[in-house]
Amino acid sequence: MAQQLGWGVIDEGWRKGPWTTEEDHNLIEYVKLHGEGRWNSVSRLSGLKRNGKSCRLRWVNYLRPDLKKSQITPQEEKLIVELHARWGNRWSTIARSLPGRTDNEIKNYWRTHFKKKMKSPGVFAEKSMARLLRKQQFQQQQQQLHQQQLQLQNQLEMRKIMSLLDESEENRLPAPLANQNIVPTNPYSADQEHAGVQYSLINNGLPSSVPEVLNDCNIWDGLWNIENVHDAFNTTMAVTNKPNLHTYDAPFY
Repeated sequence: MAQQLGWGVIDEGWRKGPWTTEEDHNLIEYVKLHGEGRWNSVSRLSGLKRNGKSCRLRWVNYLRPDLKKSQITPQEEKLIVELHARWGNRWSTIARSLPGRTDNEIKNYWRTHFKKKMKSPGVFAEKSMARLLRKQQFQQQQQQLHQQQLQLQNQLEMRKIMSLLDESEENRLPAPLANQNIVPTNPYSADQEHAGVQYSLINNGLPSSVPEVLNDCNIWDGLWNIENVHDAFNTTMAVTNKPNLHTYDAPFY
């Protein structure tokens, strides 16, 4: 049963209604001694007939030393509008960005000054446009991120392909280099050199050269006259090895 005590009401053992000056003084003294928090112990330690929630709200919204008693400034109002567009009705979150202002104060200020304005068609259209712009910006960021990922993937694939091409080119390089080291031989060079030596010996050791190109007739003539060449060679060697019979005057001692 609720009992009427003047202007206050006691409900289930807790006092409700406006706070008195004495109650505010008792709550301030309790916070000085025990600090903020432990609100459920206020009634037991200070004798207040207020529950923990009522004590916390009275302290946070009215009795805190750092609370601002002045009206909200135009700068604070602009910040409230910006934060509300981001967080909506999260008044406690908004109050953290406004030192000295409580969430209850900000909520009441918003409802008093902006709630009716937000219901007008112009403001609603602006909010819709702002949401649309934020959505478009998010989509653009996602597209840019996707394009960057594709570019990075393409670059990695191109590097792999270039690496494979380089390895394949290196493996094929030794074959043409080995072929370049092969010197073509003339099947007639050995015969030409042998014939040149024999021709030089026939001419008493004088240097001579055999024509570079021998026609077919000369080759066959050489084959038929090979016996004559050997006879001439033997004759030349005999003349070359014959001792020199010239006399030299030797001095007498």
